[in-house]
Amino acid sequence: MSERDKGFSFRKLFFRDTEAGTQEKPIQKAEPGNNITQDDFITNTSQKTAVGDQNQALVEDFVQRLQNLINQNNQTGFDFLEFTESLFEEKQNPGPEVYKTVFRIAQKIDKSLTPSRLLDSAMFYKDLVQRTADSEISKGGSKKQGLQSEKDTEKTNLNNNLKGTRTKIQQLTRQIQELQNQEAALSNQLSAIDQKYDSQVTDIERKINAIRDAKEQVILSIVDIEAGIKSNLS
Repeated sequence: MSERDKGFSFRKLFFRDTEAGTQEKPIQKAEPGNNITQDDFITNTSQKTAVGDQNQALVEDFVQRLQNLINQNNQTGFDFLEFTESLFEEKQNPGPEVYKTVFRIAQKIDKSLTPSRLLDSAMFYKDLVQRTADSEISKGGSKKQGLQSEKDTEKTNLNNNLKGTRTKIQQLTRQIQELQNQEAALSNQLSAIDQKYDSQVTDIERKINAIRDAKEQVILSIVDIEAGIKSNLS
């Protein structure tokens, strides 16, 4: 990806692009001490796209959720988010002079602002994304493990029943027809177990991978600006 594209991607991660005839909405700050209820990434996901587009749609969905989480936890005062917003208001791909200019203007708004404070707030948002994504991945892994355990238990139980039924067929020849019918029914149930659970497991795996990709996109974007701050302002 070119440097020009990196800057544009970072802007899109945090701020809506201005559309024709509309104005870009400012970042909404969370009230101090007011914790935002975290969305359940694994469970509360609506998929209305074609199968071929589902993975990318999931990544974009999780990127948007992480973006909303960052905006909802915007720290008070002029911090990394406001600095980043100002950077991209000046230029799509801000260079060293833009960093310095925006920082000088920002210091007029907040005289206590320092590059160190900007880096600290960047770390805050990066850690927020990391913790949230890791927590959701962990929850997804637990749900996947739970489904796998249920699947294995059901398969074991049905296999045991099937073996028992086959034994009865051998021992009780008088009831062979009845037991063969029971065998066929249990075999059908056993064959349906994979279909019953595999789609759920596959869905969770896709969501876990999408969360990982979303986390990487957001963190890499933060790192770009963090690197710019370090090289141009520190």
